[in-house]
Amino acid sequence: MKRNKTFNTFLMFIAVFMTLTTAYFVNKIALRNNVSSKYQAELNLYGARLSDKVFATVKKTEEAKRGNMYSTEYKFTISNIDSGDISNWKVFLAMPEGVKVENTSDVEFYNFGNDSSAVAFTPIYYNLSIASKGSIDFNVLFSSDKPYYPGNIDFVGYQLLYNYYTHINRTIGILFLLWMIAFVGFLVTKMNLRSYEEKQKNDVKLVLQSMNTFINFIDAKDPYTRGHSRRVAMYAAEIAKRKNLSEEEIQNIYYAGLLHDAGKISVPDAVLNKPGKLTDEERKLIQNHTVAGGKMLKQMSSLKGVRETALYHHERYDGKGYPEGLKGDAIPLYARIVGVADSYDAMSSNRVYRRHLNKDDIIEEIQRGTGTQFDPELVKYMVDMINDGYVNVVKMETADDDDQSNDFNITENDVPGVYMGY
Repeated sequence: MKRNKTFNTFLMFIAVFMTLTTAYFVNKIALRNNVSSKYQAELNLYGARLSDKVFATVKKTEEAKRGNMYSTEYKFTISNIDSGDISNWKVFLAMPEGVKVENTSDVEFYNFGNDSSAVAFTPIYYNLSIASKGSIDFNVLFSSDKPYYPGNIDFVGYQLLYNYYTHINRTIGILFLLWMIAFVGFLVTKMNLRSYEEKQKNDVKLVLQSMNTFINFIDAKDPYTRGHSRRVAMYAAEIAKRKNLSEEEIQNIYYAGLLHDAGKISVPDAVLNKPGKLTDEERKLIQNHTVAGGKMLKQMSSLKGVRETALYHHERYDGKGYPEGLKGDAIPLYARIVGVADSYDAMSSNRVYRRHLNKDDIIEEIQRGTGTQFDPELVKYMVDMINDGYVNVVKMETADDDDQSNDFNITENDVPGVYMGY
């Protein structure tokens, strides 16, 4: 799920980038092809700026006389001093009698008028526009029967929608900058989160190593309950899940279930494995495993509720449990959940002093303890788990734990919760 969310977020960033890029190029094309008004002016070629937007100059580049005819080439320069580009321009030149255009470069020309005394120059595709603060040049070769000096031209062009589209480009630029900041932040966050998750996984491995050591000690003391801790942990985590607790709490309850019987290490083997009836003193030794577990797990303060669960999982909802006789909601929630799961596993497992109970007897016994031994809200979850077969799935998954030839071993893949990325 996390990977899908990350991938979807990345796709969203790409989609925004493509949208901004498309908007930029669409605006650029629109800037080139949309005009706001026609611009027309008479331009003096020898320095007098009759226009506040465009001016022109001319320079003789070559002159030759062949017989009675003059051949003269001029270089025309048209400069745009406006704040916007001018596109689709034309230059009109009126010529005296006896003058005609022989050739041009960088422009095309055509004559108009009955006497061919006027000529129009139009741009080639590569100089269709005169950029703002820029200029264009073109050369014209004239032939005449006497020296010819062009003095004025008529200029016509179309002003682009510069201000409007420049504002849009500026807005796109700001949005693109914000996109870059957000995208870099996203990448940095993902890198930090990955490092954090790796650290969490390493921490979980260390915690599980300690738990496995504890649980193997317990199993060595009480072989008849081998796999009990893992089953209780899985039942308790499922109850927490059905109760809609957070993923972090589900994980903590799982840990609490694994270590709830840690105090049994302090109980003598002869008492723990006695097949017959216990004496009052022996019963007190076994009951004391809750206090011993609380002391052993006192330093595990980083795992919320683990110590309290070991200490209070044999408290009863009616206040008649041990070691402190807590009642109702005064019993920590984790301890109430593990208490129900622990009782079910005890009734459904073979013990040294009796065989396991059948399904109907277990349900009847658990329901009889509603409000006295167990929290009424939690009973319904446990009964549902029995009826819908979840408990059977757990027993099949933990069947290998009954093989006493192998050490019990919980890995990070067995742990439910947010840190494992489930």
